[in-house]
Amino acid sequence: MLPRVRQGIEREGETAPGTEGHCYNQDMARARASRPASGPDQRVQLLSALPMAVAGWMGVALLLIFTTPTLAPRWAFFFLLFIALVGTAWPIVWYLNRRFSPQAFPGLGVLWREAMIAGLWGEFLVWLQVGRLLTALTLGSLTVAFFAVEFLLRTYERSRWAPSSSPPEETHGSDAGPEGDDAR
Repeated sequence: MLPRVRQGIEREGETAPGTEGHCYNQDMARARASRPASGPDQRVQLLSALPMAVAGWMGVALLLIFTTPTLAPRWAFFFLLFIALVGTAWPIVWYLNRRFSPQAFPGLGVLWREAMIAGLWGEFLVWLQVGRLLTALTLGSLTVAFFAVEFLLRTYERSRWAPSSSPPEETHGSDAGPEGDDAR
């Protein structure tokens, strides 16, 4: 029979009745409780992504309706499309990292980088489609390549992690070694 699980996050040292020995619920609760709440910086960033998306998509629509595809409007199209894709991807990236990230919530730079990678991915797909070069194989290859780049960047960031507090100082002379003071 499955254990009875109480709704909500358990407090430190408190467990739901019948969940002793079941680390799944307790670990999940502790991991969620240890994540910082979204601060004012993240809310401001979310609000700044909205005008980016709206302005980008409105610019793309105006370009498609009122211009001919010459050189300058084509460059403007790709520029506005990038802004629209980044502005649209930022809240999605924020939510996905907030919901599924097993580690601590990443910084704002990581979120903007991931949104820009999504924008570049979309730009490449549109650019390839304009030239009629987009196939399922190129779509899959580009997707795997962009995920690999992000995975490697995250691995690099994790390898450069430094603890926030200094390590405990070692005391010399007052501690006896494993053999003690009599071994000398």
